Amino acid sequence: MTAPDARWTLAIDHGTTTTVGAWADVDPRDGWVRVGPVGVDGSPTMPSAVLSRPDGAVLAGRPALEAGALDPAAALLRTRPHLAASTGGPPELLTQYPRPTTAVDVATALVAKVVRAEAARRGTLPSAVVLLHPASWSSAACEALRSAGQAALAAIPYTSPDQLQLLDSPRAAAHRLGGQGRLLVVDLGGAATELAVVDRGGDGTGSVAAVRTVDVGGEVLDDALAQLVLDRAPQPFAARVRFGGDLEAYRAWFRLRTSVREGKETLATSGALAVPLPPLPPDSPGPGVVQLTHADLAAMLAPGLEEIAQGIAAVVDTLSGPRPAMLVRGGLAEMPRVREWIAERTGFGLAHGGDPGAVSAFGPASGAAAWAAERLGLGRH
Repeated sequence: MTAPDARWTLAIDHGTTTTVGAWADVDPRDGWVRVGPVGVDGSPTMPSAVLSRPDGAVLAGRPALEAGALDPAAALLRTRPHLAASTGGPPELLTQYPRPTTAVDVATALVAKVVRAEAARRGTLPSAVVLLHPASWSSAACEALRSAGQAALAAIPYTSPDQLQLLDSPRAAAHRLGGQGRLLVVDLGGAATELAVVDRGGDGTGSVAAVRTVDVGGEVLDDALAQLVLDRAPQPFAARVRFGGDLEAYRAWFRLRTSVREGKETLATSGALAVPLPPLPPDSPGPGVVQLTHADLAAMLAPGLEEIAQGIAAVVDTLSGPRPAMLVRGGLAEMPRVREWIAERTGFGLAHGGDPGAVSAFGPASGAAAWAAERLGLGRH
């Protein structure tokens, strides 16, 4: 791999559930800057999972999630809230098995995998790497993320800490959308929903005028749906998964929750989902499924959406001037009618128009990569 290439930049969005990367590249044919997603393990989205094996090997993304089905105690999931809670002291220890691992270690592994994936594809290193974070994060949390990025780059020859930049996700999302004036960015994330009002400047800059966090996220919904599956499963199976405490019980819960998380969008789209009950040796109930319906999903989702709508009203009421346009994004927003329901409930128009990239999983990352390219003066925009 050669030294940094003054032709492309990279941005990484390490989320609670998934991690995505996006590049901004100067097209040699016309000099314009274009953006696209980073492919990792054949997919544009990577599970935010890390697993340390007893032999010292560290797996990140999809391989870690798959290995976790056999060794769930070694798999680290949903660690970004630990990173967000950083107080500036020593990194929080998440587990002692099979070796000490912190939230910074997890973020380092995920960031490094995205950097290496795109750099290996191109054979060159980016001229800048941007890491995204919620606007509500403290300076200590941002520094913990910066430490993860610096550790990831330090392991790659020819890189420098000066290549690393941080940017909050609402401004990155607003930059990807473009335009001027105020924009309300509603990010329905895994751990929580962040509501941020961005003042977009005419020169492509922006500032966050207001921010609020609502404790509604996709991970809570996944937990609730998985518990509903156990409620409907045969009683001996459910009791052992919930209270058994043995390795096979942990494995069964890990696989069950993974099935629910990955099937949630199918449930929202088709209105039904057959969740297979994982094997539970030695007294497995045998092949079996539990049916979930659209009504089950709606009953759990509706209260959370109402809480988000109330949070939107609260954050906007603190502002003067015209009502902002609204960009609704994040994992839960990918479900049918969620964006439209929030718009109808709050009276805000949806701002993304016909641009699917603005609300895609890599929307903020692509905006951040383009932002970095502009700051470096790369190409035409």
